[in-house]
Amino acid sequence: MGFKFSLPLIILFVIFTGCIGTKKITYFNDIAAATGADSVNRLQQLRIQPGDVLQVTITTMDKEVSQIFNPTLPTTAIAAGNGIEEGYLVDSTGHITLPVIGTVYVKDKTTTGISQEISAELDKTVRNAYVSTRLVNFRVSVIGDVAHPGSFRIGAERASVLDALSMAGDLNVTARRDDIMIIREVNGVKNYTTLNLNDSRMLSSPYYYLANNDVIYVKPGANRKFGASKTVVLLPAIIGVASLIATILLLNK
Repeated sequence: MGFKFSLPLIILFVIFTGCIGTKKITYFNDIAAATGADSVNRLQQLRIQPGDVLQVTITTMDKEVSQIFNPTLPTTAIAAGNGIEEGYLVDSTGHITLPVIGTVYVKDKTTTGISQEISAELDKTVRNAYVSTRLVNFRVSVIGDVAHPGSFRIGAERASVLDALSMAGDLNVTARRDDIMIIREVNGVKNYTTLNLNDSRMLSSPYYYLANNDVIYVKPGANRKFGASKTVVLLPAIIGVASLIATILLLNK
């Protein structure tokens, strides 16, 4: 009688286990068939937008002159504290105002281009000045079906979707990997696109590398309503143990 009861269970377990495809929870399923390399030369550098905060450091051979260009608390700077980065806020017209130098238009320019422009202006009056510019408020938000949703600060000027998802603790098992939404604001206009993490072609998407204030929305899958159930999370392990027990019973019969 025990055999007749176990056999249907075994069949059910085999069928159910076969329905659980790893392709739904893995990335780049076609990577085995994909070859080649993606040149970093196609990477678009970050373009400064109103609301960004820039740290501009000017160094010269004369410490006193350097102090003039880099006051401790510039009146145009945002004071560091309460999570607010210290630097020069890009105003609504795309300008920042530096000591002595004055107003500089930075909108849609790269940090490298801004440094070169300021350096060229300084060459008129200051010899051998070195200018360094960096974006200090680079943040992205990850929301939806991830382990730890939130807003994350990026220390470098380049971060990918995968970097941001890693910061958020990766996608939950129930999350959709074929429909990741990226929300990006450019010149006051919201742009939307979706990325498929199961397709290696997403590595070549212009949205693969993130821009300041990008929002990544991970959509929940059809089984998200069961996400809070430990039974569902442990279901593959339960099925495996049950299958093993049923097999042992058959062998000992």
